[in-house]
Amino acid sequence: MKSKEILFILNPVSGLQRNKKSIEYLIHREFKNHSTIDYQIVYTEYAGHASVLAKEAAQKGMHTVVAVGGDGTMNEVASGLVGTDTALGLIPRGSGNGYARSLKIPLNVTEAIETLKYGNIRKVDVGKVNQYYFFNVMGVGFDAYIGAKFQDFGLRGPIPYFYIGVKGWFQYDFEAFTIRFEDRVLHLRPLIVAVANTPQYGMSALIAPNAKIDDGILDLCILEKMKTIQALPRLHRLFDGTIEKVPFYKHYSVKEVTIEREKDKGLFHTDGEPRMGGKELKISVLPLALKVIVPQREQAQ
Repeated sequence: MKSKEILFILNPVSGLQRNKKSIEYLIHREFKNHSTIDYQIVYTEYAGHASVLAKEAAQKGMHTVVAVGGDGTMNEVASGLVGTDTALGLIPRGSGNGYARSLKIPLNVTEAIETLKYGNIRKVDVGKVNQYYFFNVMGVGFDAYIGAKFQDFGLRGPIPYFYIGVKGWFQYDFEAFTIRFEDRVLHLRPLIVAVANTPQYGMSALIAPNAKIDDGILDLCILEKMKTIQALPRLHRLFDGTIEKVPFYKHYSVKEVTIEREKDKGLFHTDGEPRMGGKELKISVLPLALKVIVPQREQAQ
């Protein structure tokens, strides 16, 4: 029987636990004497390195490339695998882990490794904004602003994110956007414009509760500008799956959407990673363009 080749890509600075030696030990323990699996472990050395490594692995015909890190590492690895026969595997070790949560991939390392060994391959959609891929959610507005602040903050985890969010709420300068899709044109100065491929950002914050990852559709979600006194009593709805009951929330199903900002350039994010973009963002869906290893129970969904 031909051996299955797996490449593990570890981000040494993702998540709360910076020392990844314990994960490396578990990988060796589970796969070192496996009769049908050959594996390699590499560490990323710079931003974008994971994507380069994943693309090279796919060109070599490797069966699976595993992202060990958060949604940023996942995005880099998956971006190198779009449109190939090489599957994405996940050992979630980030702060939010939105993509893993949406696919019901265990956050426990040992259980995530079991999924790699015994899970199934599922084809899923991919989003694209200009030249960048996104697999979870992309967005402009307050979430992109907070993502940039969080990246610069240094500390990871829900407490720093909450602190940055509260502070940013009182500092954010609302930007004007024009949104075009199908025969509609929206002019607005929103809190958030998110385009979702999966239900949540991460940390169980559900921006598109009914999003499906393999339906060939993206969910355009808009949260209009609101006052603090209007937002606070509704904050829980972002985490309990009832965001659609917020009167400031609008939702549309799209395959393509263009977001034009008032300024010549500004922030947007892909899977929580902040980027600087130009005046226009063109967003589309690539149906079933990525293979992902998921728990067996998720294959049929």
